[in-house]
Amino acid sequence: MGALTVFDGHDSIGGTKMLLTDGATRLLLDFGTNYRRMGQYYEEFVKPRPSRGLVDYLALGLLPPLRGFYREDLFPQQDFPHKDEEWDGVPPDAVLVTHGHLDHAGAVGFLRPELPVVMTPMTLALLRSWQETATGGPETEVTYLTRREAKDPRLLKSSENRETRVIWSLGDAPDPFVERLRESPYANPKRGSFEPRDPCPAPLRVGSIGLDARPVDHSVYGGVAYILDLDGSRVAYSGDLRFHGEHGSDTEALMRRLEDRNPDVLVVEGTRLGSSPEEPLGPSPSEATVKGRSLSKVREYEGRLVVADFGPRNVERLKTFREVAQETGRQLVLVPKDAHILDLLSRVDPAIPHDMDPGGMRILREPTLQSRAPLQRIEERYSDAFLDPEDIAATPGNWILCFSFFDANDLVDLRKATPGGLWLYSSSEAHGEEQEFDFVRLQAWTQWARMKVVGFRLERDREGTLRPRFDHPEDRGYHASGHAPERDLVELVRRANPHRLIPIHTETPRAYDRLLQGTRIQVVHPVPGVPISL
Repeated sequence: MGALTVFDGHDSIGGTKMLLTDGATRLLLDFGTNYRRMGQYYEEFVKPRPSRGLVDYLALGLLPPLRGFYREDLFPQQDFPHKDEEWDGVPPDAVLVTHGHLDHAGAVGFLRPELPVVMTPMTLALLRSWQETATGGPETEVTYLTRREAKDPRLLKSSENRETRVIWSLGDAPDPFVERLRESPYANPKRGSFEPRDPCPAPLRVGSIGLDARPVDHSVYGGVAYILDLDGSRVAYSGDLRFHGEHGSDTEALMRRLEDRNPDVLVVEGTRLGSSPEEPLGPSPSEATVKGRSLSKVREYEGRLVVADFGPRNVERLKTFREVAQETGRQLVLVPKDAHILDLLSRVDPAIPHDMDPGGMRILREPTLQSRAPLQRIEERYSDAFLDPEDIAATPGNWILCFSFFDANDLVDLRKATPGGLWLYSSSEAHGEEQEFDFVRLQAWTQWARMKVVGFRLERDREGTLRPRFDHPEDRGYHASGHAPERDLVELVRRANPHRLIPIHTETPRAYDRLLQGTRIQVVHPVPGVPISL
């Protein structure tokens, strides 16, 4: 008999980790980082100790205690939990990744390298770009890894041994993509090859479980939902999805597929359940709305610098601001790590904008550029596209900088260009107190730079704490959420009409109890680590 065990993500937005079993077959469904729980213990200057491997993560409950799942090289000899009877010692057969956001895939780097990781080529490229440009320990090692060695019985150190993970690439023909990645000028030859296995056969079967991966619309390309056929039952997992984006027809097609296949169990996200009274059931801003609002605002700042705050992993938003720049006589300026992302993504889909040259998108030369080998290779490949801060200061009205809070340090070098400019926030709302405080810091940066902010504002709550608001009429419409609103989620669930629904990726799972009253659908709220019989 099959069972689903939810380890994380049942009461939080992100950190999803689930195990689906069917007889002897075992599949992980996503394995992401729970940033809310991480924030209870860690912050920017307090991190898990790399020399202790997995010890800190397991001791604090940031990863589930699953013996046989994790890399043995990440356990100091003295702490290796071979004989802990509470641990499950049976390794999984594969991990299915829905998309390239780290709250769904950011803990894959801790898993055993021989465990097949199933994902789309686009998700693979997104995670590879993160690994090549991020600073971090084994959590970044999603596509290849560096083996650790025991320095003494309690401490680990990096070795010279690199190992490629087993990747099963979903898609019709990933081979040209693989070849393009092998030819990438950013690949570090010292870090092992990048050789995903053959494309997954369609339909894919892992042991006794048949797998049907269906594309969905989300704020990053390459997302999928999974419909899983077990012996005697069918389970569907939505991943993260929406209907109102560029590929909304993909999510519509998934909904029709769910109607046809009528899953017994539907595991569905609920990010926007119980959203603000202004928009619990109303329409979501579309990307066309974002473009119209942004275009109008940028035109008000003719001759002055504009910063568009969003992540270029959101290619749809990048296209929007590229059009806004073209229609206002400006050019987009990327930071080097985002140029790296676009280059890798364009190797999957050449239609993704990657015209980084004097006539297209430009790249900001950062003082720290030479400290990172992949970024040095960006400068070598696209040398003609680079701009110095002095170039931007000379003609501030010619540019839209693609920044985020994490690029705010660059404002120091651009201080001659920023006064009187616009910071247009076009990214997600805050999830959790740590992210809320990022907005307090961001406002401090923009005030220092003497820039006007739209897209959010800070207001004091009853306790006097500054908190960001995104629902003021002057700030709405600059961001289209990557998640379906409550109304669309309810329609998807009702049309799928499962016997049981398991909420995931939400801080308000009980909302489904109210929303599905009067239907035959039973809402099951998981207890972490306790199997739900299928």
